[in-house]
Amino acid sequence: MSSKFRFALGFAFLLSLAFVIPALAGGWAVITLDELPTDVVAGESLMIGFTVRQHGITPMNGLDPTVTATLPNGDRFVVNAEPDDGPGHYTATLTFPMEGNWEWSIQAFSMDQPMPALNVAASKAIAANPPVSKIESKSVSMDLLLVLRALVFGIALVGLVLAFQRKSRMAGAFAALCLVVGISTFMVGAATPAVEAQGKEVSEAAMESSPSQVELGRQLFLAKGCITCHYNSRAADRDAYWTIESGAPDLSNYSSHPEILFIRLKDPAAAKSDTKMPNLGLKETEIEALIAFINSK
Repeated sequence: MSSKFRFALGFAFLLSLAFVIPALAGGWAVITLDELPTDVVAGESLMIGFTVRQHGITPMNGLDPTVTATLPNGDRFVVNAEPDDGPGHYTATLTFPMEGNWEWSIQAFSMDQPMPALNVAASKAIAANPPVSKIESKSVSMDLLLVLRALVFGIALVGLVLAFQRKSRMAGAFAALCLVVGISTFMVGAATPAVEAQGKEVSEAAMESSPSQVELGRQLFLAKGCITCHYNSRAADRDAYWTIESGAPDLSNYSSHPEILFIRLKDPAAAKSDTKMPNLGLKETEIEALIAFINSK
């Protein structure tokens, strides 16, 4: 074995230790996002907050965290986070330059914690302006409908006059037919708003039901940093997140009674006095979503 090869092998070994030793020596932390961002719009400021805890317990001050966001095409931007009033708490303001499915992560201490992808919508200024052709088409349709009504009722009136003057059954029948056609145009006009309203209700209902409770729980499992201590194969692949083997149980095939899980997530110390799991200050809705995910199959 040549000396150059031995040197390269030794250097590679030392380089690998540079990444492994910090974790073994306590150089790891859990990054917990305050809230999952919702309704993110391109060009609008989004403030996020997060807490960094060494070993998932002790809040870490004096850090210089950064937030990196990337699109599949390679576009990316980096934002520096600033310390906040709370211990180990930091905030950052993100402004996504364009719509798309953005991958993003928070880097703090020795960790680079990926967060659930954000589906950033187009600017509201653009979305609020419907196509001009659609507005013009609707206006033209209403004008044609009014002209048709006037024409039909006019012909019906002439038919009625002729029917009375000449006692013509044919004129009377024709006038009656015109009246039926004219009345039917009102029914068509009334049906259109009803259909549009029904479509709007269906669309709103679909938006309210997404994401599902289990999917929301999966996203929270990542965003709250649960996966740093507890691996769960249903949350993400092992190569996507850094899970520290610190004795915390693997939750891939775990399930428990919802009431027991609620207590553990609401106040871990109340469930087990010597627990190392911190109180993350989870909301009840977040706890319910996490329970749905943990107990899902």
